[in-house]
Amino acid sequence: MAGRHRAGLRLGRLGRWEEAGEIHRAVAAERERLLGPDHPDTLASRCEVAFTLSRTGHPAEALRAYKRVAEARIRVLGADHADTLAVRQEMAYALGRLGRHADAHQVYASVLAARERVMGPDHPDTLRCRHNLAFNLGRLGRPEDAHRMAREVAEARARVLGADHPDTLVTRYEVAYELGRLGRWQEALAAYREVAAARERVLGPDHPDTLAARHEIGICLGRLGHSARALAVYEGLIEDRTRAQGPDHPETLRARHGLGVNLGRLGRWEEALAESREVRALRARVLGPDHPDTLVSRREIAVALGWLGRWSAALGEYREVAAARERVLGPDHPATLAGRDDEAHCLEQLGRAAEAVELYRRVAVLRGSGASRAAGTAHAAPF
Repeated sequence: MAGRHRAGLRLGRLGRWEEAGEIHRAVAAERERLLGPDHPDTLASRCEVAFTLSRTGHPAEALRAYKRVAEARIRVLGADHADTLAVRQEMAYALGRLGRHADAHQVYASVLAARERVMGPDHPDTLRCRHNLAFNLGRLGRPEDAHRMAREVAEARARVLGADHPDTLVTRYEVAYELGRLGRWQEALAAYREVAAARERVLGPDHPDTLAARHEIGICLGRLGHSARALAVYEGLIEDRTRAQGPDHPETLRARHGLGVNLGRLGRWEEALAESREVRALRARVLGPDHPDTLVSRREIAVALGWLGRWSAALGEYREVAAARERVLGPDHPATLAGRDDEAHCLEQLGRAAEAVELYRRVAVLRGSGASRAAGTAHAAPF
């Protein structure tokens, strides 16, 4: 069984998560039958099952599986055991994937306190938890706090692990991201360039993490008004991603989306429209027609149509985007409401002011009710 468990781990490292999950489920069932449901080896396999669920886009199922393992490990090993803390940290990650960032924050903070008490503030596992907490602070809309904590973790990781260690570079990447969230784009650009150079040196030019940092350089250049330079970054990135990952890979398509955005910023709207249509078609085929990335591309089509003065066609696209988001995310989700705002703006451009005003009013009511509901909703506190 140990050999099959290791085989599942190897498949996961290769990104073959579906196959890894099948092996881990079989090993978990066999270990439970032979060793019992609470044996450490059984729980290790059940934890790996949860991990594969998370990596294959099933965060709700992963959360339930992690919770069962956490409960068993607390009972068998104790609340402060390293394995218990590890599975609770994965629970927090799953909560974040589900958009439950306040609950994730509670779990991360609790695990961090235990790790600092048991392992010390500079232990790599403690620093990993602090990194995750910083990331989650950003998703809670607290970029100042996220930036401060990420900077502290980056400094600690550089001291403990080395300046070019992959974990240090992950946190330096997060520092750059939060600088962008704070509108400090020039500093973000410099930070991303440093991370990209270090990753190219350590991991190689075609490593996904190196390419991810280069993508962010393109975003920064675009935000700073250097659209021609951003365009050159995306052109090179598309070529390298196509070679390394294939023309239909989601990250290749993301780079093509960036190319289309910057074509528009340069006033090359016919080219931007053509690029957006191609990317939308590919994303619909690869990711599905209602995937958030596909809908972003549809919105970019509408933006280009508007700039070309084709407002009736743009309105149709905006309405399709808003309807899909409402269907998938709900009527008062921020992305849905942003889509309705786009639709109302388009109605204004068409001279349909009364319809635009009515839609703006509906959006305002939904925003108010959504905020009230969020303020009054509390999940059961995870442990």
